Amino acid sequence: MSQEDTEDIEVGEPIYQCPDCGGLTIRGKWSIEGARSLTHAARMLRDYAHELEHMRASGLELASPVMADYGIVRPGGAPSDDDLDGSDEE
Repeated sequence: MSQEDTEDIEVGEPIYQCPDCGGLTIRGKWSIEGARSLTHAARMLRDYAHELEHMRASGLELASPVMADYGIVRPGGAPSDDDLDGSDEE
């Protein structure tokens, strides 16, 4: 992700699609931006959680743990430990 991409995300998008890699960046930082009451903030958080659950139901997963409020979401998520160590042998 380039500095320019990061600057684009900074404008208040809790879910941002990378045009170059096709992955999604998720952030909690902007998920309640503009809330006018605690009730409104709670509704916005539920809506955001619904979006995350929809991503999961569509086969997307985190590529790695969320760090510093940035999470990268991709189809299938991160490779499993078995995939990484090359133990395809039976």
